[in-house]
Amino acid sequence: MNNNYIQYPDNAKVWIYQSDRHFNEDEKKHIQIRIDDFIDTWESHGNMVKGTFTILYDAFVVLFVDKQGDTMCGRAQDASVKLMKELEQELELSLLDRMNQSYKEDEKAVLVKLNDFETLYNDNKINDETIVFNNTITTKKEFDTTWELPLKNSWHKQLVNVVSQ
Repeated sequence: MNNNYIQYPDNAKVWIYQSDRHFNEDEKKHIQIRIDDFIDTWESHGNMVKGTFTILYDAFVVLFVDKQGDTMCGRAQDASVKLMKELEQELELSLLDRMNQSYKEDEKAVLVKLNDFETLYNDNKINDETIVFNNTITTKKEFDTTWELPLKNSWHKQLVNVVSQ
């Protein structure tokens, strides 16, 4: 979708919001309009926030902020969370539930619940080489290097270690 974030510095702040279901085309357009409008008025410490976003795999809304050395104020961060809550209500989906996780299969995100990893692993539907999405990352550098990585190199591995030992 939007690739403006590619030009952002490695220390740009990143927030990843994963949906509990895939977006359809109308929903993606709605998200685009709402976030574009939000970014046009997004302020921190009285200054406009230099932000952008992208929608990936029809399931992730990823916000990027070029902090340019400034720390974002809590009010600016709260405003972005408020927007996500509004989108949840408008589109009848979940974006803030950290129990929503996913893995990659055939270039698509498979959306699951956190506690499904153990069963998926034990049933050989996923394995150590399965690409998972690390939604806990906080910088563009981490996004570029460790958002998508093999399960064996991710924090997700601890979810399956208990059973595979």
